[in-house]
Amino acid sequence: MKRVLAIALLMMPLVALAYPRPCDHPRLLLHSGEEEAVRAAIATQPILQEADRSLICFCDKLLELPPFERKMAGMRIYNMREVLKRVFDLSYAYRIHGDRRYADRAIEEMLNAVNYVDWNPSHYLDVAEICMGVSIGYDWLYDVMTPAQRKIVAEGIKKHAFETSKKDKYTWFYSAFHNWNQVCNAGLVYGAIALWDEYYDEANRIMDRCFATNYLPLREGYSEDGAYAEGYSYWGYGSGFQIMLIAGLESAFGSDLGLMDNYAKFYRSGRFMQMMNRPTGYCFNYADCGKWATAEHILVWLAAKTGDTSLLYEEIPKLRQYNFSRLDNERLLPFFVIYGKDMDLSSIEKPSINFYTTEGLTPLYIYRSDWDSPDDTYLGIKAGLASSNHGHNDIGSFVFDADGVVWADDLGSQGYLSLESKGVDLWNRLQNSQRYDVYRISPFSHNIITVNGHKPDVYQYTRISRTWCESGRKGAEINLKMPYWEDLKAYMRTITVEGEDDAVLQIKEELQAREDTAKVRWAMCSMADAEIVDASTIRLSKNGHSRLLKIDGYDAKAEIWSAQPATEFDYPNPDNVLAGFTFSLAPEEKATLNVRLIKEK
Repeated sequence: MKRVLAIALLMMPLVALAYPRPCDHPRLLLHSGEEEAVRAAIATQPILQEADRSLICFCDKLLELPPFERKMAGMRIYNMREVLKRVFDLSYAYRIHGDRRYADRAIEEMLNAVNYVDWNPSHYLDVAEICMGVSIGYDWLYDVMTPAQRKIVAEGIKKHAFETSKKDKYTWFYSAFHNWNQVCNAGLVYGAIALWDEYYDEANRIMDRCFATNYLPLREGYSEDGAYAEGYSYWGYGSGFQIMLIAGLESAFGSDLGLMDNYAKFYRSGRFMQMMNRPTGYCFNYADCGKWATAEHILVWLAAKTGDTSLLYEEIPKLRQYNFSRLDNERLLPFFVIYGKDMDLSSIEKPSINFYTTEGLTPLYIYRSDWDSPDDTYLGIKAGLASSNHGHNDIGSFVFDADGVVWADDLGSQGYLSLESKGVDLWNRLQNSQRYDVYRISPFSHNIITVNGHKPDVYQYTRISRTWCESGRKGAEINLKMPYWEDLKAYMRTITVEGEDDAVLQIKEELQAREDTAKVRWAMCSMADAEIVDASTIRLSKNGHSRLLKIDGYDAKAEIWSAQPATEFDYPNPDNVLAGFTFSLAPEEKATLNVRLIKEK
């Protein structure tokens, strides 16, 4: 690991090693005197009033609870983001509402956290999140704390964060191309900014390493169109902390000090997140992502930066519907109020786009017919690399919603601890690793073919080769020859929505077997009920709607498979079935067949 990190550091761009002194406390996110603008916005904007009310409700409950106890859950501190949430929320409540009880309770949490035996540096995300929370509290409550309290908290940040960040065995994240880099750099930089005057040399070292390494996920993790390779949920994590990092620099120094000069594509990632929302309330949940499109309130910052309020069109309703009642997950919610204060959140523009295509590490094609109804049509198609960070063995898969029904589904992620606790080697991304035996990650639960029971090659990168964005035809073509090289000489998949009213989803498969017989399983995971009509037809039905899944052009057998895995470590999937067909290609045989999902009148 030391050699890898040393090589990575040699490859990093040169950075300036001199930084201006940050402004006086409070210097992170909300300066002294800006509280009045927040209070005024809360008084005039109902959505901010609701967010503020939920924050205060949570803080009032905290007044009756003991400080957060450090407990381990596998490799992580159990609910490790709780310290950040508690300190950020309580500090916000004090600054906006002036009740000293909130400040005292935040200080109690901070003193408790720095007294932990450690912040679990072997899983450095824990360090980063706790460091950010305690640093915000130190900065925001600087004048409230006694000198003795400030000394204890400052020494705790130095011990648990600054000192551990010097050790190569913990800091592999500096050479990472994904969310770990963003989260860990953000957390440490918050510590550096908060303790600039107390530990100037340490602060500069942390800033140097951030500016020398944070470009890696910015350069590799986002396509030119802003798509995030790790998917919807991890955009919320990695990009959320990237936004916290940028906003922290801007508030403390007056600018991001050039950190984002070459990464305009990051600011386009809001459009990616917008198009990942499906009309049924789910997200396009490829990779280790949950099904539901939870509110990404940190998009308020991108909306303000780009002037595109439509980025919040899906988020405001979701905040009201879900996240105000799920406070345990919203550790950055004060950010929404702080950065929403300068916007008119009562007048959000409707999105103007219906198509999104992108290349990058995870090429995508997305079509959404409109933004007004859960009955709108949605088609999402992905290519890319199965062995990318958090990737599933699902290259060529798709999701499809219409008439308020999830016809083609993705089961999404399974809780990491549920797998790790049973000894599953979850983070090994080699071809034959146990990761790809997990049902929700394996190819056997996704909307793809499998041949001879084999798993497609997880190392083979695949692009989208052609797209259609026409009124009567929407979709994409993917050349899947390389992932299936073991069993097929050629494989082209074309997925399109046909007809003016999106009545037909068509998947055209062009296949050629290698020297041996190719036994093909064509499967589509669905939330609809399924029944076999005849050898080439399956009826799918849900909520008074029905569609026929038909195969044409080849002699095949219609089949319905349970989505319930047989292993002890997999989650059950009671709401899903897999519908599809099996057929065989003779050695060297070529075949072209069409699978159509046809709306019944």
